[in-house]
Amino acid sequence: MENYNAENEKLKAELKIFKIKALKEKVILFGVILLIMAELAALGVFLKKTLKPEISSAKPYVAVININKTITVDYIHKIMNKMDRLKKDKKCKEFLLIFNTPGGSPSASDEFNAYLKFLNKTKKVNVYVESMAASGGYYIISAIKPIVANKNAVVGSIGVIMPHYVIGKLAKKLGVEEDDITVGKYKKPISLFKKASPAQKEYIMNNLLLPTYDNFLKTVAKDRNISVDKLKKYADGKIFIATKVKGVLVDNISTLTEFKNEIKKRLGDVEFVNINFDKKKFPYLNIKLDSDLGELLKGYLNQ
Repeated sequence: MENYNAENEKLKAELKIFKIKALKEKVILFGVILLIMAELAALGVFLKKTLKPEISSAKPYVAVININKTITVDYIHKIMNKMDRLKKDKKCKEFLLIFNTPGGSPSASDEFNAYLKFLNKTKKVNVYVESMAASGGYYIISAIKPIVANKNAVVGSIGVIMPHYVIGKLAKKLGVEEDDITVGKYKKPISLFKKASPAQKEYIMNNLLLPTYDNFLKTVAKDRNISVDKLKKYADGKIFIATKVKGVLVDNISTLTEFKNEIKKRLGDVEFVNINFDKKKFPYLNIKLDSDLGELLKGYLNQ
């Protein structure tokens, strides 16, 4: 009889453990289903936003793009890709590019310059210099006429620079030595560990800086319809306040408010829509036990 009772109690204990395990599994499954449903709901919102048209405005609009970073190939590709999509929208009547950039890559500037000239043939591009369009920034805006600028905006800086820092003294203190292995006399034209020699500077100047500067001058001179000789007076690296170079590097002095009103008078009832370049984040499934439900699950798992 005692054996029977002991065996019965054992079975009851095992059954209780089985029920607890089954309950744990049900709670965990229920919790995971809820989390997945939440993620799917977030995915639905994401897709709804992603699949909608580039601009949700019901009215005709002018696409406003703020060029407010250093000019790089990656940056101008993002802008051009966005503009390629917008130009297909019949509601997009024109573009307004607002410049607030110190410049950057000569190659990227040249590519964007050529792109704007091509685009301007099918959909008008307006440019406004709000605070600065220097160096590569000016290279770009020379593609469009008229160039409209705030009276205090900075333009110019037509020139080319290759920064070179010498860290030899610091490297010596840290025990860092240079030991490059190269094939070809000019494979490494200059070193960070010492000043460039006259011969090295001449090589860099003749093979990199001067050709780039020449391309810069010729492009801007052609775009602005002025001679290279006349442009050289403003192309020694100096920057200028827009009012000082009106008629040469800048066509009109205005404010952004006034310029937008001029565009409205020409196009009629249009909106000015700021174009956002921030990436949309995809809500990947990321189940975390950090909610009240998560704490409940943790409690069951730890039993």
